[in-house]
Amino acid sequence: MSKDMSKEWDYRVVRQTTEDGDEYLSVQEVYYDDETKEPMAHTMDLQVDGDTLAGMRTQIQRMLWCLDKEIVDEIESDVSNETMENRVLSLEMENAEMKVRLTELNDIIKDTPNNMDLGDKVRSL
Repeated sequence: MSKDMSKEWDYRVVRQTTEDGDEYLSVQEVYYDDETKEPMAHTMDLQVDGDTLAGMRTQIQRMLWCLDKEIVDEIESDVSNETMENRVLSLEMENAEMKVRLTELNDIIKDTPNNMDLGDKVRSL
């Protein structure tokens, strides 16, 4: 039996307010909290795409249905408030940490002639 995805998300009109106070509306995927069923997140740059025209037609039809539902106010996201410079720095740190772990793993593999011992050493990382 397939899970009813309509309980987890649907298309909704989202009201967004610019820094200048101007409002604009867009159709986005809105995701709901499992317990409260309240909107908790939404996409920022939805586009119509698909593998087939029939799939795209279905997507557009669902978007049209959302025009009859109540408008959802924009949901603030920690990611959208983060400056690009901070996000790049964070990713550079993550990459540096990953590089260190991969170097350690490479050293362990080189120093372990017996593949049977390798698993325990790798799991210890």
